Amino acid sequence: MLYFVIKALHLISDFLFIGGMLINAFVIGMVPPAIRTPVITALRKYDRTVTTGALAGVWIFGLWLAFGYTGFAGPGMGWLHGKLLFVVLLSALHGMQSAALRKMEADPKLDPNAFVRAGLPIILCSAVLIIGLAVIKPF
Repeated sequence: MLYFVIKALHLISDFLFIGGMLINAFVIGMVPPAIRTPVITALRKYDRTVTTGALAGVWIFGLWLAFGYTGFAGPGMGWLHGKLLFVVLLSALHGMQSAALRKMEADPKLDPNAFVRAGLPIILCSAVLIIGLAVIKPF
């Protein structure tokens, strides 16, 4: 029973985290400099509370599931290591998005680096690969 509660909390955290990162990527890439400041000010509050909290939930509940229920280092757990690689990538990208939003709020004409600007396809591809690895468990 506890396993399903933790898994549900992990999935809820995943949805909130990916959704928040997609909103960040959209604002970073699509909102024109003329209206960036008020949009980014509102988004940073959401990012600090919801998206960062969801990131903490992703890690806490995910590690709880990995070490408590599935066994992190057993045979046939290569899929989990692959999934973890993409989770680390998304966590790093979120940190870079947060820094870019902070800098863009101070200077609306500033453009972030190419990795942050390319956030939308990175997030979507990583999410698809993470879900695929978790469902299929290929290796």
